[in-house]
Amino acid sequence: MSNSLKASTTGLVIVDKARKRLGWTKTSTARWWQDAHTSRATLRRFWQADRIQREIFIAICQAVGINNWEAIAEIPDADSEELSTQYLDWDEAPDIESFYGRIQELAQVEQWTIAHRCKIVTITGIAGIGKTALALALADRLQLQFDGLIWKSLDSSPSLVSLLDGLLNTFEQNTVNDIPQDTAKLIHHLQQRRCLLILDGLDESEKHYHQFIQQLSRAHHQGCIILTSREQPNIIESNTKTVRSLTLTGLAKAEAVELLQARGFTGKELGLSTLIQLYRGNPLALKLVTPLIQSVFGGNIAGFLSQNTIVIGDRLRGIFKQQFEQLCDLEQSILYWLAIWQQPISFSRLQTHLLISLDPATVLAAIISLEKRSLLEKWICSGEPAFTLQPLVMKIITDELVERATQEIIQVMQSQDISDFKILRTHWLLRPGSDDIVGDRILHQLQEKLWQIYGANLVQNLQQILLLLNDKSPLAIGYIACNITTIINRLG
Repeated sequence: MSNSLKASTTGLVIVDKARKRLGWTKTSTARWWQDAHTSRATLRRFWQADRIQREIFIAICQAVGINNWEAIAEIPDADSEELSTQYLDWDEAPDIESFYGRIQELAQVEQWTIAHRCKIVTITGIAGIGKTALALALADRLQLQFDGLIWKSLDSSPSLVSLLDGLLNTFEQNTVNDIPQDTAKLIHHLQQRRCLLILDGLDESEKHYHQFIQQLSRAHHQGCIILTSREQPNIIESNTKTVRSLTLTGLAKAEAVELLQARGFTGKELGLSTLIQLYRGNPLALKLVTPLIQSVFGGNIAGFLSQNTIVIGDRLRGIFKQQFEQLCDLEQSILYWLAIWQQPISFSRLQTHLLISLDPATVLAAIISLEKRSLLEKWICSGEPAFTLQPLVMKIITDELVERATQEIIQVMQSQDISDFKILRTHWLLRPGSDDIVGDRILHQLQEKLWQIYGANLVQNLQQILLLLNDKSPLAIGYIACNITTIINRLG
């Protein structure tokens, strides 16, 4: 008797029904492979109908309550060639703690992938919104409809060469040596079999991927490539018959409530809906804030909300900060202005506050770029589009603005050179036309940080900065005097 077994098509249907009764996913529920005393990779091989060790095959079946494992197994003829085993590579796919909702999104991407046979499908959205989780759920759902599945995390691929090497290693038994170009080799393999290739975490700043993805989108092949990214790749300008894009937004309220219930809430707490809206249904953000609500506020969501603040974990903050630093100066400037305003501002009004007048087309291009990165919210005010920031982004940009303004003042006090002013020259930190607490929140934060550094000498130091502005041109001064004077007046 063979020491290895593989599942039959009928057997996989039986196992699928059994795992659904338990509420388990096909390959992302850790308990399954743990109960079977095996690994996630082996469980994925089971679902791919690969041959695995006999004892492990039986244990996988028994873990979902199937003792009649013979009904699941299929023993192929020794002479049959099973090529599917050569096209399975899940090693870089992460485990997911849980997955909620996204029924419509899954159905839409499945339609593009299976019915429309798209070559490229992009899943974009803000950090933490669940792009990778959706791709995992999709792969879990569709893997048996492809001849192979390869998952690559681009975070672990510092270069296109290393990515291609990893992809081609999966096809190594079928590598055609007389094809000189690596991308051409990959396309050749995609022409031979219908494979699902998932590239998770495409960074738009990595320009070396552009031509590669473009070649895959234009070449004739049977494969489907799913990309996840925080922004829409420039090479994919619009939806076509073979290229589609889905922008992922936050969880619906019912789905977000389900997530919070899984983390210890009843779903009936006062302020639950407000919390979900505050974080715009961002699943990672909700997961990161719930331990604080439970430990510090005893699970009292309303008590947390009464603090009128947003708590962001270091993981999310780091991702947003990295993305912010990749923006051009104009894009950063627009985000700063929106953080200062803290409410929707029209395109025309935004332009009037830029220190240097720019071609409207240039400003509009920057706004479009920020929209593609899912950093803006668009509202319609009096029939005119207006832009603001999601609360998460608002918090991070505000903190970044205060930190940079603080460092500029420190630098100028040391150098006595106003050319070290950047943000405080180009941005008036007091929201125009406002003198209430909300309107000067940024100035209040800045004042508090400066007081911690300079204490009672702060006013005197700021007055020295004002003296440096004497005989300087209005353009060189910009908003410096307005900002410094406002801080002095507040201290007085």
